[in-house]
Amino acid sequence: MSQRNIVITGASGGFGSMLSKGLANKNHHIICLGRNQEHLQELVNHIKSNGGSASFEVCDMMNDQTVEAVGHKIVKEMGHIDVWINNVGVNNHNAIGPSWELEPKNWWTEVSLNLYTAFLGTRIAINLMRTRNFGYIINLGGGGVQEPKPFGSAYGAAKTAIVKFTETVNIELKEEKLNIKVFAFNPGFIKNKRTETLIKSDVARKYMPKLEQVFKYGVMSKPEDSISLINTLISGSADELSGRYFFSDDQNIDEAVANKKSFIDEGKNLLRVKL
Repeated sequence: MSQRNIVITGASGGFGSMLSKGLANKNHHIICLGRNQEHLQELVNHIKSNGGSASFEVCDMMNDQTVEAVGHKIVKEMGHIDVWINNVGVNNHNAIGPSWELEPKNWWTEVSLNLYTAFLGTRIAINLMRTRNFGYIINLGGGGVQEPKPFGSAYGAAKTAIVKFTETVNIELKEEKLNIKVFAFNPGFIKNKRTETLIKSDVARKYMPKLEQVFKYGVMSKPEDSISLINTLISGSADELSGRYFFSDDQNIDEAVANKKSFIDEGKNLLRVKL
């Protein structure tokens, strides 16, 4: 696979930073987006000092005009975008607890920061990729998609919506005969500063005590599995499986690619209501 120009949103810290470093190690050029210029510069310096290729743009993914302007700037400077990864995601402490006790503004902010940013990123990516009629968009799902997330209804609702949004947009692209593929995936529970802060918070210890036990004594997800999964998704070998939702922990993307027909015929890795 040739080098891809990959945009990663929310790259200035946490899992976004891990993704940026890992995909840079796969010989791709990474365009890191985030709000913290200092952290972005440090990330790009790290990638370059390790032989990788990267650049950054300061961008608020909640501002549609800023997202559009940054997207066009990247294309003007780089020539094209091959892959856009909507990594922005939050699990705010003030949106954890019984749904009826949460402040409406906090609940909606949590949903928006996860879902609206994925919409804006997907929207600009498609409009920029249409010229070449080629590209990949990858959205992050998470806890609450495959099973309910008690006391985390905002996060779970947003991530579930992202997965269904991914499948819907992928169908729209097919019907418009555009060669742009959209995937969603769950990176799992990865150890980083954000998750560490979350599990130490009073609200998480009260409503999600199992998280701390997993963090301390359980088996955590590996960023390397997400890197491998993404690299396969953007290689072209999984194009027929676009629109689907994958779990990096399953480590089954090679199996899925090798058995595409059965995956498609059986409707695997799609959100469906069984009656």
